[in-house]
Amino acid sequence: MMFRHFPDYPQPWARNWLRRSIGEYRLITIVRDPLDRFVSAFNHVAHYFGVKTIDEYREIYGENNHQSRWLGFYGRDDEFLERTFDGVGLTERMNESFLLFRRALDMNLEDMLYASVYQDSPKMLRKSDLTDRQVARIKRDDWLDCELHSQATALFNRRITSTPGLDDELKEFEGALADLSHPLWGKRGPFQVGFSPDNVWYECSGQHGAIKQIAPVPP
Repeated sequence: MMFRHFPDYPQPWARNWLRRSIGEYRLITIVRDPLDRFVSAFNHVAHYFGVKTIDEYREIYGENNHQSRWLGFYGRDDEFLERTFDGVGLTERMNESFLLFRRALDMNLEDMLYASVYQDSPKMLRKSDLTDRQVARIKRDDWLDCELHSQATALFNRRITSTPGLDDELKEFEGALADLSHPLWGKRGPFQVGFSPDNVWYECSGQHGAIKQIAPVPP
């Protein structure tokens, strides 16, 4: 069982509820560069809610240190991520993160295969558009997230370096992601992409070498 969003996790009652509900569990998380997260969050609310400026976004939707709040990181703890999570990934190195998660969750390589079915929406803001002053403001507001990302990067690099055979595995994994006829998909078998049994949007099948749309994607 995997939670996509679980912002209450740092609270003791939430951890107790999780253990009562599913028993023992393993935790993985992906940490994002705070500048990338800010730009992504801005573009999300700009696309769906019509926000036009960074100042407007900050006033209505801004939340400083978003990632740290959700994970329960309060700084001054260099071993927080290593002690709290079985697997730690980086958004900017997603495929390598999946290979580390495979080991943390004791899964097969084919179980980590995924398919992208959405096209990116138009971007009002890109990271390269940020001025030096805006970058400094984001880093100041999200100082805990910056510290968290730095810790995640250091831990990620240590685990990548200490994992034997990862380069060959990454080559095979990315080869399969680029080619649905790759033999690894045959081991994976077909799987559906959707959010409930009544709302399945796609079926991905290596046997047919294609992603088949089952039902229209909601607007």
